Amino acid sequence: MKPRKRADLMLACPVLLAAIAILIIAGCTDAVPDQQDQAPALSETPHENPAAAGKNNPTTRAPAQPAPVRSTSVPDTSLPYITFDPVGDKNIGDLLVFSGTTNLPEKTAVYLYRTFGSTGEEKLVSNREVFAGPDGTNRWRFVSDSSGFDPGSYSMTVTNGKKDVKGSAQFTLSGTSLRPKSVVYYSGAKKSSPGTPTITVNSIADHKQGDVFLITGTSSLEEGTLLLCDIHPVYFDDASKRPATVYKGPSGTAGDTLVVRGTGGLNTWSFALDTNAFEKTEYVVNVTTVSEDFTIREIVGKAQFALK
Repeated sequence: MKPRKRADLMLACPVLLAAIAILIIAGCTDAVPDQQDQAPALSETPHENPAAAGKNNPTTRAPAQPAPVRSTSVPDTSLPYITFDPVGDKNIGDLLVFSGTTNLPEKTAVYLYRTFGSTGEEKLVSNREVFAGPDGTNRWRFVSDSSGFDPGSYSMTVTNGKKDVKGSAQFTLSGTSLRPKSVVYYSGAKKSSPGTPTITVNSIADHKQGDVFLITGTSSLEEGTLLLCDIHPVYFDDASKRPATVYKGPSGTAGDTLVVRGTGGLNTWSFALDTNAFEKTEYVVNVTTVSEDFTIREIVGKAQFALK
C-alpha cells in the first residue's frame, strides 16, 4: 500500500501547485482596476482645487471642459500668418480694439469682417495696413465705438485680400442697444435760425502717440443724425504753427458717427480714434452735421488735444 500512497501524493502536488498559481494570477488581475482608477490617463487635465488634489478621490473630479475659443493658436512662422489678440467681453459704449500680429509685410492691406450671432451674415467692417510694432513684430489694429452695435455674440475675422491668411476671435457685448433705427441727414439750418441744434465735444486730455481712445460729446440733434468727425493738426488752420520739417506720416483722420439716445434731453455721440504713427503735435477736432448729398457741412462742435 505504501507505493500507492506515494503515487497519490505525487499526483496531488501538481494539482495543488496549479491551484496556487491560479490564486496568484487572480489576485494580480483584481488589482489592475484599482490602479487605473487612481492614476488618470496622460491626456486628462484635472479641474480640481490644488489644495484638495492630495485627497486622490476620482469620483469627485470635475470632467475636463473645452476652453472657449478666443484667439488663434500659435502660428507656424514658416508660412504667412495672422494672429488675433483676445478681445474680452465688453459693454455697449466701450471702446473696441481689435489687434494682432502678422508676418505679412508692412503696408499690406488687411480687412476686418464681423459676424453677429451664430447664423449672422459676415460683413466687411473696414480695412487697414500692417505696421511695424515696437518689438520688431509686424502688427495690425482696428478700433471701433460699440455704441452702434447690438448686444450679443460676435465673431471677428481679419484677413488679407485673398482671404487665404486669416485670424479670428470672439466676444460678447452686453447692455441695451443704442443703435438708431435709421440715419437722419441734417438740413443745414443757419446758426441764427430759431431752434438751431447744438453739438458739444467733451474735453480731451493730451495723449501719447499711438494711444487709442474715444472722443465723446452731446447733442440736441435727434437720434440717428449723421455727423462727420474731422481730426487734423492745428497748423492746417494756422500756418504760423507749421513745423519746419514736414512730417511724412499720417496727419489726422476723418470719419462719420451717429447721434444715439442719451438722457436728460441730450443725446450723445462718440468716435473711436487710433493715433498710431500720428505726428506729435496739437490737433483740432471738428464735428459737423452733414446733408444727404454731403454738400452742406456746418461745424457745430470743436475741441483740441495734443499728442506727445
